[in-house]
Amino acid sequence: MSALRSHYLTTLGIDKYLHHCINTEDLASHLIKVRCLVVETDHAESIFHSTVAQEFLYTMLLAIGLDKQEVVCIQSGLNQIPQEICKYDAEVILIMDEHISPINNKMFVMPHPSDILKNETLKRTAWEVLKQMKVCLQ
Repeated sequence: MSALRSHYLTTLGIDKYLHHCINTEDLASHLIKVRCLVVETDHAESIFHSTVAQEFLYTMLLAIGLDKQEVVCIQSGLNQIPQEICKYDAEVILIMDEHISPINNKMFVMPHPSDILKNETLKRTAWEVLKQMKVCLQ
C-alpha cells in the first residue's frame, strides 16, 4: 500500500487492520494474455455467424503477420467495451465499429469486415489501420 494512502487512512481514523491492500501482480496474473483482441459490437452480420466475414477478418490479420491462434475475438455492447477489454492483456486491440474512438495507442478502430466486403472503398481505410497495428506489434 502506498505511504500516501496509508497516511490518509490513518488521518481519517481507519484502523490499520481495516486497510485493504491490492497486489497489482495478482491482478495482472488474472488477465488473459493475447497478442490481438478483436472486439465486435452489435452487428447484423457477426463474425461469429458469418464465415465469410470471419475468414476475411483472419485474412486481413494474417496480412500483418498475426496467426489465428494469436487472435481472440469477443462480442460486446458499446457500453460494456471498457469492462470487457480490461479482462485481457492484449498487445493490440481492434474494435470493429467506427463509432468508437481509440483511447490509447494500442487500440485501433476499423469498419466491420462484412461492411468492407460490401463497400470496396472501405478497404483503404482498413488497410491503413492494419498497417498501424503492424507497427504497434513490432
